[in-house]
Amino acid sequence: MSYRFDLRDASLTEALHRIAAADVARIRRHLADPALEADAVHDLRKSVKKLRALLRLVRHGMPDVQPAENVILRDAARLLSGRRDAAVRLATYDRLIGADPAPALLALRAHLVAEAAMPAAAPPDLHSLFDALAQRIEGWTLAGSDRRILAEGLADTRARARRAMRDARENPQDEVLHDWRKRAKDHWYQARLFTPVWPEVMRPIVAEADRLGEALGDHHDLGVLSSHISALPEDVARSEARDMITARARDAQMAIEATAFPLGARLFAGDPEEMADLWLKWWKVWRAQVA
Repeated sequence: MSYRFDLRDASLTEALHRIAAADVARIRRHLADPALEADAVHDLRKSVKKLRALLRLVRHGMPDVQPAENVILRDAARLLSGRRDAAVRLATYDRLIGADPAPALLALRAHLVAEAAMPAAAPPDLHSLFDALAQRIEGWTLAGSDRRILAEGLADTRARARRAMRDARENPQDEVLHDWRKRAKDHWYQARLFTPVWPEVMRPIVAEADRLGEALGDHHDLGVLSSHISALPEDVARSEARDMITARARDAQMAIEATAFPLGARLFAGDPEEMADLWLKWWKVWRAQVA
């Protein structure tokens, strides 16, 4: 896998170029397909998220470049966000309701199936955006020592994840938990980068961070489904169906929260700067193999 540090990289700058170029190449391959099916869009958006997490990790080494590049990637992902929403709503409904034979629910599911089957809008033309990004990557440079850049980036990511978790605990609304998911995903991607540093230690961290991100993603999907159905007219979503889905979705979300908060507390325990320093001590030992 290319999304990880490698001892063959002579420097953090070289690793940045290699990792970013690999994900941009993957994005460009998807964009070359005129159909751009839902699965390809999902994979494309994952590559964008990986790039953004990488840029957040090295933000202190390229302060004049990283913010603008991050905004470009964010806006590109938003242009594609609607390409698979209907399919996700249907899949979430099926996980939540199953094969309930109630007529109101069957009618509602038929509507969701029809939405998912509707031809997708033509994908936005993002070729020039990612062609230009591929060229700019070659010129990205990092200012400062590799160790300082990584330490500050890791500490920032953990601190932001901790703040987002605290906000979610104090105000467990859908969008607040979704913001926490974004920060947890950053931690997951950055832990993946560090996996070769100490695989036996990092792989469980990566696995648990992935579990948290997926759980919070399910929480978000439930909220999106509930909001979508609540906005449908009565002849499509009868009140008894809306009420049932709203209640079941909230129950499912509360169950997710009951496991997500303890998991997050374990993942993000420890002072951000101290934990970043620990990871960098491991990284220094690992890099010493090529000294």
